[in-house]
Order: sequence, then structure tokens, then C-alpha cells
Amino acid sequence: MLTLLKTYVDIIALRKGPDAVPASWIVLMFAVVLLAVSSYAAMALVEGVDGQNPVTTFTGYGLGICFYAAVVYVSGYGGRMLQAVTAIIACGAIITLLFVAGYVLVEPLLGKEFAGLVATLIIFWSVPVEGHIIARTIQQHWFVGITIAMAAFILQLGFQSAFSGRV
Repeated sequence: MLTLLKTYVDIIALRKGPDAVPASWIVLMFAVVLLAVSSYAAMALVEGVDGQNPVTTFTGYGLGICFYAAVVYVSGYGGRMLQAVTAIIACGAIITLLFVAGYVLVEPLLGKEFAGLVATLIIFWSVPVEGHIIARTIQQHWFVGITIAMAAFILQLGFQSAFSGRV
């Protein structure tokens, strides 16, 4: 388990790709549990996140995962889909935990506004990470992956704002 977490950290640091993650449904379930824990921590500990509708948030996240899966499938790399989706979910969950930690640790020292800025910058790191994962999965240049990740981010943000009434 520690080796798997280290692999995810290496993916977040852009040192490894999703090919380092085992193609296993059990590993995917571990990633989903990690996502649930990180999402609960964000809702419980970060001000402003608790007002969001979890159903809308998870539906938007699922829409983003489906978008990535479609890109992988259309690119002809359907056999790598389990690894890619697992890596995206797990790395997103770890980045969410870093978001929570950044907010909780900075807020008492420097205030809510600065803590929110630090936390937002941490969350924005998910775009290059997801772009890296997708680019390595479909064997394309990193900029292609970043473009796909930005499209997924805009899709999720648009969905959430359409159904929650705010961004």
C-alpha cells in the first residue's frame, strides 16, 4: 500500500505515468475510497466547500472521468483505461487532501483569503497532473494532455455552475 501511495505521489510530481499503477479493480476501489475520504475531509474542514451539493460535485467529477475515458477509448488505448482512470481518481484525491491540509494549516496563520489562495493553487495543480496522465496514456505530447485536461476542467466547472447556480 505504501508503494502504491508513493507511486501516486510520483505521478503527482510528474515523474511517473499511469503505467506504473497496477491494472486492478481492487486498486480502483482503493482510489475511490481515497476520493470519498478526501472529499469528506474537504467538506468538513474547508469553509465554503460545505455549501456545495455533494451530488452535483460528484456528478461533475464523474462526467470528467467519463470524458477522460472517452478520450482514451477514441485514441485507441482502451486497454489502458483502468490504469488511467485509477491514476486520475487517486491523484485527484491526494491533491484534495493536500488542498485541505494547505487550507487548514495556513488559515490560522495568514487568514482565510490567503489560505483560500494557497488551497486554490494546490487544486489547480490537478490540471497538469491529469494532463500528464492522459498524455502518457494516449502517447501524446504533454501539451495535448494539458489541453484535454483543461477541457475536462471547464466541462466540470460548467456542469457544476449550471446545476448549483454558482461557480
